[in-house]
Amino acid sequence: MNTTPLITIDELPENGRVIIYGRGQAAMTVLETIRTQRPDVTIPCLLDSFSEGEAVGLRVVRKTELGKLAGTYDLILIASAWWRDIGANLASDGVTSVAAASPVLWHKYIYSEADMTHAKGKLDAVEAMLATDEDKNIYRFMVQARAENSPLVNTDGITPGIVDFVQIKETLLGHLTTQYLDFVVREPVKTMLHAGVFDGTDCLRFLDAFPNLEMLHGFEPQGTGCIKPETMDRITNSGRVQIHPQGLWSSSRTIPLMGSGPFTTLDPTLPMERATGSIDTVSIDEFVASHGVKSVDYICLDVEGAEEHALNGARQTIKAHRPQLAVCIYHKKKDIYALPLFLDAMLEGYIYHIGHYHNQLNETVLYALPEELVS
Repeated sequence: MNTTPLITIDELPENGRVIIYGRGQAAMTVLETIRTQRPDVTIPCLLDSFSEGEAVGLRVVRKTELGKLAGTYDLILIASAWWRDIGANLASDGVTSVAAASPVLWHKYIYSEADMTHAKGKLDAVEAMLATDEDKNIYRFMVQARAENSPLVNTDGITPGIVDFVQIKETLLGHLTTQYLDFVVREPVKTMLHAGVFDGTDCLRFLDAFPNLEMLHGFEPQGTGCIKPETMDRITNSGRVQIHPQGLWSSSRTIPLMGSGPFTTLDPTLPMERATGSIDTVSIDEFVASHGVKSVDYICLDVEGAEEHALNGARQTIKAHRPQLAVCIYHKKKDIYALPLFLDAMLEGYIYHIGHYHNQLNETVLYALPEELVS
């Protein structure tokens, strides 16, 4: 049984020396919170299971070297989704001054009471802008599921799972059928931009779904490396898909990459020594202009947290072409309210729907449709 205690920022030792275990996004979030809310606390270094070096101005020490840090710290604070395993491992090594940062401090799907209070006006505004009661009910559920200690989700795993999802899928989500395609008016779509191609399976779905599709421009920082040969053959043989090995951003630049596979993210603040690579980006406005794209009918964005940047780089295109949009609103903690409000401030004469497509709290999509297509 894991006995690693969960603690909040307020429970850190006064004027304490706290080593943060981790160097991923969770650790960076906790580090920033400590620096802003507990300036009395000193962070001697970061601790990591597999790597060493330097990150955000701090030395990174490999866990196997922990013995050399004796006397330099008062507490090891684990900031990782794998805190249970890390805590058990440290305990088996006889390390006693250990606690884990409460997930509410770093988990993008868990909101503290203070988080909820701070965001209430924005959450209410998003609910009000949704088109139907079905949309509002889904959004209200997704918000309530994010509340700390919500009975709607099971938080024992790394990612909170929705309780009784089979029933929820048949009732609350029963009117939904296909991610990225629900609510979309398909006949007018001749040219679309699809960001987040990954393994190409969505490209095939779009080819089947849009009867008048002439060209699908796909964007994927990893290029075609994750696409199976048989899928690539179908994409190529269609003659209607071009995959561009670029990320979408607000402008053209080179940005460090973090992670791999479907979880690869663009992070312009990431030091290159922590990067798993880098990628050239382009904005939608720049791409449309440089490639002579005459119309854009549908934009689908699943870009691992870069959605706001991509939308910022698409302002001229959206204003000129009034495309339908499907935008993922779950990659960052604030996305569930910030991205809908961002879109609503940008768009005129659009209506909004929402869909959710997973037994966890990821895969939530906001659909924005021009009124003239659905009136």
